[in-house]
Amino acid sequence: MTARTGIVVAQLGGPESLAEVRPFIRSIFADPHLVPLPGGSLTRTAVSTLVAGLRAPRVRSHYKLIGRASPLVETTRLQANMLGVELAARGQDVVVAVAHRHSRPDTSAAVDAMLAAGVGRVVMLPLYPQHSDCTTGSSEVELRRTLSEYGADLPLTIIRSWCRHPSYLAAQAQLVDEMLAGIPGKSLSTALLVFSAHGLPQRIVDGGDPYPEEIRTTVAGVMSRVQRPVDHVIAYQSRSGPIRWIGPDVGEVIATAASDSRTWLGVVPISFVSDHVETLYEIDIEMKDHAAAVGIDNFHRSRCLGIDPIVGPMLADIVQEVL
Repeated sequence: MTARTGIVVAQLGGPESLAEVRPFIRSIFADPHLVPLPGGSLTRTAVSTLVAGLRAPRVRSHYKLIGRASPLVETTRLQANMLGVELAARGQDVVVAVAHRHSRPDTSAAVDAMLAAGVGRVVMLPLYPQHSDCTTGSSEVELRRTLSEYGADLPLTIIRSWCRHPSYLAAQAQLVDEMLAGIPGKSLSTALLVFSAHGLPQRIVDGGDPYPEEIRTTVAGVMSRVQRPVDHVIAYQSRSGPIRWIGPDVGEVIATAASDSRTWLGVVPISFVSDHVETLYEIDIEMKDHAAAVGIDNFHRSRCLGIDPIVGPMLADIVQEVL
């Protein structure tokens, strides 16, 4: 008899209230994988506490504009439920639990659920389609640490990347096609798709992180499936701090689009599977305002996958390959 499988759905997490913004920032900057700092844990604690205190007021102002909280935690819970329902319908004996890296429910809560359900093996599904040691890598290290701490010697499979999976690429292309459907044919020549991904410090990429290459792979796969011909470019958002980041920056790309007489701009949040402050504030408010300021009023954003009906089957297709 096949052992019951525990599926750990790994995600970054997010603040569910304004009071949680500061601890969320502090947790992110204390993560040595997400924000690698010189020095040990004492240095990370001091720096993360300082940074959180400095940034929290501005970041809270962004959350106030998007409903005072991140919808990511609830969306992830629903995505995990959709995955569990779909796998059960396919005859798989699974237990699905969410492990947020920087909010609750955390990895310990997920492992508790796995052990209580008597699983015989564990699969980690990161909700980051493109692999980075900063995100998927951090969640994997935390899951392995927690399983060891609990003394749970269970077979563990990590799905490190699904940026090439046909079901994912088809789902993303469907969302892009949906956004493009409203463009008159005569306007396609002045339209531009901007595939916007979360930024990454250049030094991390220089160290061998595959994230930019996986972004390029995703975009190529999506564009090969998009039904209407349209120009596109890759850009990066969410930069912070006085360090060098991978580029081009999305703000620069928007300004260039305006100078090239683009009249229609469609942003595709390609590295995000759920709405969060990066989409609801940075794209829907900040980027839209920037586009208008440089003369592009026809600004659009494709939906995130969120809880679209395609998500359950898509995630199940990805997981089923390792079951």
